Amino acid sequence: MNTEWLQSFVEAANQKSFSKAAKETNLSQPALSKHIKNLENNLDIELFHRMSAGIKLTKAGECFYSRIKPVIAELTKIRQELQQFQRDNPIALGSLPSLATYYLPSKIKGIRQYRPTTLMIQNTSYELLQSLEEGRLDGVFVDTFYSGESLSSFELFTEPYYAVFPLDHRFKSKKSVKLAELCEEPLIAHQAPCDTRRHIFEQMKLLGHKPNIISEVAFGDFIFGAVTAGMGITIAPELMAKNIGHLELFALPIDSFGRTRTVSLVTRCEKLGSKLYQLINGTD
Repeated sequence: MNTEWLQSFVEAANQKSFSKAAKETNLSQPALSKHIKNLENNLDIELFHRMSAGIKLTKAGECFYSRIKPVIAELTKIRQELQQFQRDNPIALGSLPSLATYYLPSKIKGIRQYRPTTLMIQNTSYELLQSLEEGRLDGVFVDTFYSGESLSSFELFTEPYYAVFPLDHRFKSKKSVKLAELCEEPLIAHQAPCDTRRHIFEQMKLLGHKPNIISEVAFGDFIFGAVTAGMGITIAPELMAKNIGHLELFALPIDSFGRTRTVSLVTRCEKLGSKLYQLINGTD
């Protein structure tokens, strides 16, 4: 038995008019009348006498009204309590480190005005999506390449990969660099597991090379410190490479990296994902 049918019935009984009940419930009169008819068909009984002067409950309708009105009132109270719980209960979000550092700070303010928010950082898209599927997170910001078909995905932006060099590197005069030119360069990479590290291995393997990794660091911006110190170069998404102006480094786009990074918000609930997407883009 549909609760919308029940609510339409109670309002019609209260107003003694389908047209007034439709106005109160923000429905068209035909829609409300259909609700009542569906309810009568479901119960196999007539609930209203329909007269030229209006409507009147039948004896069966009066009996049903007296029993169902407190039920509807209780359902309304439960719905209000759950809505309040949802408003008070934090949204648990997860993010890759680079997105949490450079992308989310300017975007998450709108979400926190909507509902309290917690943020968990994990190193790979796979880990984040696993946490999402296990119900430990409500939404994650990940590389779209890894998102599953059973989840709701909202694309945010696409970015290329850049090579980052110390200022005294011989490529300083270049406007861009080819991946083949980087295969023999001493490479500083994040420790596995790491999405970018995986992409570097995949793309260099296609060229018949293996990355010349001379140092591995944990997640964080201090990978740029190692490059500044002249230990080697690194490869990073544009979002990170465009935020090195305060360091003695320069970055060049990689012409032939073979793939870009598309970042998406992924949720289990499409309604929540749509709301968060609107808040992030300032369209709500």
